[in-house]
Amino acid sequence: MRASVLPLAALLASCAAAPRAGSAGATATAVPPDSLGLSKTSVFAVPTPPEVKENGAAPGEGPVLPRDYPGAPPVIPHEATDFTPITATQNSCVDCHAAKAREAGGPPPLPPSHYADLRSSPDKVGERVVGARWVCTSCHVPRTDARPLVGNAFGRPGS
Repeated sequence: MRASVLPLAALLASCAAAPRAGSAGATATAVPPDSLGLSKTSVFAVPTPPEVKENGAAPGEGPVLPRDYPGAPPVIPHEATDFTPITATQNSCVDCHAAKAREAGGPPPLPPSHYADLRSSPDKVGERVVGARWVCTSCHVPRTDARPLVGNAFGRPGS
């Protein structure tokens, strides 16, 4: 055991003593903390996020918003706090959106994908919402007046 430790220690000592590549006469300069990330403030600053106003529209009041990209989950166009928490036995979203077809002035129905277990039997559409799709707020978020933190043209024409 001791015989194998000594060569390793010698190698580590020689690496520590060897001059570093490109360090001939160069001095290390510290990177200022306000140049380390996307934000142009110090990494040590704790900025207060801007206040976000949630949408207070009642179901059916707000327009259905366009999706950011094909296949994106739609944004909830109405206030959602009254419909949470979603539990194993109660889901107010499904109570309203479980209609088989869209009725005039009614909520959009859940798509067939929400009734299919995409992991084990994707071709079989059942009668109940699949467990993986039961907690709606895992994918769908309520609309707010929050501005994007960074620009994004993902999925938009011309990007």
